[in-house]
Amino acid sequence: MAQDIEADRDRLMPTRRAALRAGAAALAAGAAPARAASRPVALGSAAEIGAFRGDPRYREALKRYCDIVVPMNDLKWDALRHERAGFDFAGADEIVAFAEANGKALRGHTLLWGEALPPWVGEMTTRAEAERELVRHIEVVVDRYKGRIATWDVVNEVIKYDPTSGGPWRDTVWQHLLGPEHVEIAFRTAARTDPKARLVLNDFHFEERDAGAAARRAVALDICRRLRDKGIPIHGLGMQAHLYAERTIDIDGLQRFMRDLDALGLDVEITELDVIDWKMPADAALRDKRAAALVASFLGAVASAKRPKAIVTWGLTDRYSWVGETFPRKDGARARPLPLDADYRPKPMLAVLERYRRGTG
Repeated sequence: MAQDIEADRDRLMPTRRAALRAGAAALAAGAAPARAASRPVALGSAAEIGAFRGDPRYREALKRYCDIVVPMNDLKWDALRHERAGFDFAGADEIVAFAEANGKALRGHTLLWGEALPPWVGEMTTRAEAERELVRHIEVVVDRYKGRIATWDVVNEVIKYDPTSGGPWRDTVWQHLLGPEHVEIAFRTAARTDPKARLVLNDFHFEERDAGAAARRAVALDICRRLRDKGIPIHGLGMQAHLYAERTIDIDGLQRFMRDLDALGLDVEITELDVIDWKMPADAALRDKRAAALVASFLGAVASAKRPKAIVTWGLTDRYSWVGETFPRKDGARARPLPLDADYRPKPMLAVLERYRRGTG
């Protein structure tokens, strides 16, 4: 049942001051600050275009709480490539311009994913066609934001949910037509188009204490190692961290994972943090307290072995989140997955994140 829920999630998910500005500036420049237990960690959020356009409080919250802004859906294929012949950058350009005007760093999400694709992608039938479209897409998108978006989730969710059953690769149109090489093609093309960009492999379900998460960690390391061995630039791993409140964080497993990434010379970034609270008690204060404790446990496990490059939440306020729709509560209570509540009031989770932002976490 849990695996079925995760599969449903894959289909449904759209899809302080001087030191912090310095950290965000270093991220924007592609620089890697020296590792230290007290180093501030840049904090950010994915921005959903509907809320961004329609809610002034949403934009103000991004300004106030974020060092990094990520276009949540507007750099995905179905937003950019309505028609094969052209590109629609309207939404992405709005969010990028907002970030630049307000001194925020930018992450790009995502250049290659097996979901959120326009219908015409499913009509491709040959390897040559798929490679041509993939290369063209990455060249056009990365070139447009060259020198502006410093970090890219080049490949998103490429690992099969259970890698121990039928191989490690997720079943996508890219895997069908190009095989595992589609990952290499994507990273090579992004690196060639913007040699200064930081390139990240982004995936989920690394943090839990079960055989599936352990297998996924091993596959991620293998992909990163193979890219490095072939001389293909990769700079980090993105951990989505959609944390289930009823599950246990594998602290030892995460610490080993961080040490293994460090041995490969790779950064780690927390890229889509939120808490799935559908099985927690209805009491809002209790849920918020437990969510903050879960986030603290997860981040503590990561940072005790390897300081993350950035921490990005998948949304900023409970008013706008995929969690409530995808994981509806039986009692009808509103989901509370994010650092701000639906009225933009800070929650205990924000205090946890701010400690890392200040360098005290």
